[in-house]
Amino acid sequence: MNTVLHPVGPQPARVYWVRRLILLALVVGIVAALAVAAGASRGGAVTGPPPGDAAAQAAADVVADEDGTAEDEPATEPEPEPDAAAACSPESLTTTLVADAATYPAGATPTFTVTLTNVSDSACTVDAGAANQSLVITSGPDRIWSSTDCPEAEGERLLLMAPAAAEAMPVAWPRVRSDEACTGGLPEPRAGTYTAVAVVAGVQSAPIVFDLG
Repeated sequence: MNTVLHPVGPQPARVYWVRRLILLALVVGIVAALAVAAGASRGGAVTGPPPGDAAAQAAADVVADEDGTAEDEPATEPEPEPDAAAACSPESLTTTLVADAATYPAGATPTFTVTLTNVSDSACTVDAGAANQSLVITSGPDRIWSSTDCPEAEGERLLLMAPAAAEAMPVAWPRVRSDEACTGGLPEPRAGTYTAVAVVAGVQSAPIVFDLG
C-alpha cells in the first residue's frame, strides 16, 4: 500500500501518477464502451460523449503539460528594429561646385551651389552644417574670403542620404575680404579672375574660375 501512495522508481513521482491516470482513463473508457454497447443492445438511447472521453482528455492534458508541449497561445517574437545608418565615409561622397555666372559686373553678388552626393550603394548619414562645410575664394596665392571666417551660425545639419541622393546648398560671396581673425576694414577685392573651392564633410570639390568686373 505504501508503494501505491508513494511510487518508488528512478523517475519523479509525477511521472508515475501521470501513467496511472492514463491507465485509469483507459479502464474507464473500456467500461463506458461496454455500457454503451449494452444499452444499445437493449434499445436504450445514449446521449452525450462517453464518460471515458473526459477522463482521457484530462490525462492527455496532464501529459502535455508535463512535456511542455501545451501552450495557450503561440509564442510571438518581437520584430527586429532596423539598423541605424552608418556615417558616410569620404569615399562614399562627392562634392561639386557651380557658379551662377562666369562673369559678375560691379555690384553683382556671386552665388554658388554646393552639391553633396552619396555615390555609395548604402544609405549613410553626414553632417552638412555650417561648421562642416566651407567655400574659399582665392586670387592666385592670395586668400580672399572663406565662409568659415566669423560665421553667423554653426549649427549641426545631419542628413540621411540614400544611395545616389544629392543635397544642394547655395552659398553667396558678398564680394568682401575676410580672415580668420575677423579683421575689419580690409581692402575690397578688385576686378579680375578668382577661383572658388568648396569642402563638405572633408570632401573637396574641383575648383571653378570666374571673373569680377
